[in-house]
This record gives sequence, structure tokens and C-alpha cells, in this order.
Amino acid sequence: MAQNKILIIDDNESFLEIFGTNLQEAGYEVYTEINAKNGFERIFTVMPDMIILDIYLPDKTGFEIVEEIKKDERISSIPVMLITADTSDTAATVDEAFNKGADDCIFKPVNMEDTLKRIKNLLNEFKK
Repeated sequence: MAQNKILIIDDNESFLEIFGTNLQEAGYEVYTEINAKNGFERIFTVMPDMIILDIYLPDKTGFEIVEEIKKDERISSIPVMLITADTSDTAATVDEAFNKGADDCIFKPVNMEDTLKRIKNLLNEFKK
């Protein structure tokens, strides 16, 4: 069975490296980008099974990107998990994430065990 492909778009390179390695060790094929523009373009070249997207990127917010993804019928069925280190108002962040079209929202520092379960659940839920 082919590995599920996950695209992570996050401007924190050390987080990308650590998180990406954890996902690879869990059996996923991982692709990474550090900004919204390259990340959005990479969706079309990789056609990932899932996208994990930082809310605060230097060139655009994850909220804006998830809206673009969900409006584009070529990629709208890809599950999107938003991620952020901003825990100032978690309830409002989660509400906005879901309102914009995200399928899940997690916070840094990431609980890897919980995150892997959530990824697996989303991938199962969105299987074609």
C-alpha cells in the first residue's frame, strides 16, 4: 500500500524538520514548504492526501489559504489541519479555523501521539 502524502506548510524550519521527521517515522511521505506561495503551488505538484498548515505565515494566513483550497474543486477534498503556536484565544482560533473550512486545528507544542491519531482519523474520513 502506498504511503499517505502529507504537505506541511510552516515558516518555522526547526519545527518542520522535527515534525516532518516524526511523521516520516510514523510511515508518512512528507513534503514541506516555508511560505504560503510555494506551499500553495506545491499542492498541485504533490497532490497530498493531507495538508498541515500554519495559521501565521509571512506572506498569508493559513485561514486565507484554507479558504482558497476549499474553493478550488481540484483540491477541495484534501483535508486541512491548521496549526499554530498562538494560544491566546484557542476557542476563537478553532472557531475561525472551522469557519474557514479547516478539518482540524491543533496547537504547538504538538502532542505527537494525539496528533498522529487525529491525522489517521482525518485520512480515514477523507479516503476517496
